[in-house]
Amino acid sequence: MRLSKLSLWVIIFILLITNITTLLFSKGNTEIALDDESVINQKKPLATIENEKIKYEEWLDLLTRGYGEKVLTEMVNQEVVFQLAEQEKLEIDSKIVEREIARLLIMQGVLTEEERKSLQEKWTEQIKYRYYMKALLTRDVEVSDSEVKQYFQTYENQYQFEEVVQLSHIVVSSEAEADEAYQKLESGASFTDVAQEYSMDEETASEGGYLGYYTETNSFIPPEYFHETLAMDEGTFSQPIRTDQGFSIVFLHHHIPAVNVSYEEAYQEVKQDLALDQMDQNLDPKLLWEELEVTTVLDKND
Repeated sequence: MRLSKLSLWVIIFILLITNITTLLFSKGNTEIALDDESVINQKKPLATIENEKIKYEEWLDLLTRGYGEKVLTEMVNQEVVFQLAEQEKLEIDSKIVEREIARLLIMQGVLTEEERKSLQEKWTEQIKYRYYMKALLTRDVEVSDSEVKQYFQTYENQYQFEEVVQLSHIVVSSEAEADEAYQKLESGASFTDVAQEYSMDEETASEGGYLGYYTETNSFIPPEYFHETLAMDEGTFSQPIRTDQGFSIVFLHHHIPAVNVSYEEAYQEVKQDLALDQMDQNLDPKLLWEELEVTTVLDKND
């Protein structure tokens, strides 16, 4: 599926800046969480090599000098964009946000509901930022309604999101094996352990049977998988299913419904895409700074 320019920018942008700001602007805390498992204590060495220690202050100084200007500039960019968007009463259709979040989710592995909610909150702000920035930087470019409509009709699929399911599976050759694996699951064994023990799919067995996200039209999984899981609750497994491969038990991690965006809902996004095609410069939010009173420590004195 061809992604809109907004989708590509959102994905690239979020992957680039995730967590950098947290690292650079957290001096007030004794401990800093890098991720769910790693925690930095500012009063202790970050690493020890023989008798040499790498201190927190040294590490932070390197980060500040290496990324500090970039992060500060990005923070100013965001504030400028959101202030101008508020002044001009810009809005983004909720369907666009929902679609972009869905596209970002399918790039993730298995997440808990809490992890998904946390990511969605962060992503929502970044999606709005990119959308508003595009709107502001392309507002003076003339694009006719007929051009917008024709483009949408030609590339309508790129503005939609197809329903997907996130799956794991156990594949065995006989019904007897499938029943045995199913009984172990019913008795409380983890799907990962049973998949590693029973599944004959060598590519996924070591990963607990994990497959990833799939649509109804995807040809890499048996069609029975998709239809079976539509009636299942997330976090549950199916009864043994007969397929061309033998017998399978499918686990549903997550189900993301389709997001169907109408012409009216996609109008502004399509118009922005067409405007960008007419522009001979990259998106640079710093071009918007002159519309507000902006001063930073990076300003050079004359």
